Order: sequence, then C-alpha cells, then structure tokens
Amino acid sequence: MTCIIRTLTGGIPCPTCGVTRAMISLLKGDLEAYCHYNILALPLCLAFFLALYGDKKKNNTLLTISIVIFLLNFPYYIWRLANGLIP
Repeated sequence: MTCIIRTLTGGIPCPTCGVTRAMISLLKGDLEAYCHYNILALPLCLAFFLALYGDKKKNNTLLTISIVIFLLNFPYYIWRLANGLIP
C-alpha cells in the first residue's frame, strides 16, 4: 500500500502513518500487528468521527475531545519518528 503523503514528501511519513494497516490488523484480531503499525489508530479514528459528529451537532465537548486526541498523536508521532518505529 503506497501512501500518497509519503510519496509527495520524499519518504517522510505523516503523523497518521500506519492507521489504515493498524485498523485492518485490529479487524483481523491481530493485536501485535495493530500495535506495531500505530497504537493510536483507534483513538484517531474515534477523534475523526467525534469531530464530524460534534461539528454537525455544534457540540463543543466532542470537538474538544477530538482535538485533544489529535494533539496527543503529535508527541507519539515524533517519538516513533525519532526511534525509527514507523513502518
């Protein structure tokens, strides 16, 4: 599977790198692979849907939760990037 962002940036992975493969692994019941690809995949997907739903309902609490989850992803992304843990 080729990531369009990784291709456009010359090989630099995006902060959500591995989410698709992680979610596919989780759906298959492979928790080890899920954790290997991106352990925040499920919270990031949840944040995406909370942002959509919160925006439609004008619910600031859901939007705030969504933003917090997205912001927590950045230190995790930097840690993964620094340690060569992004597949």
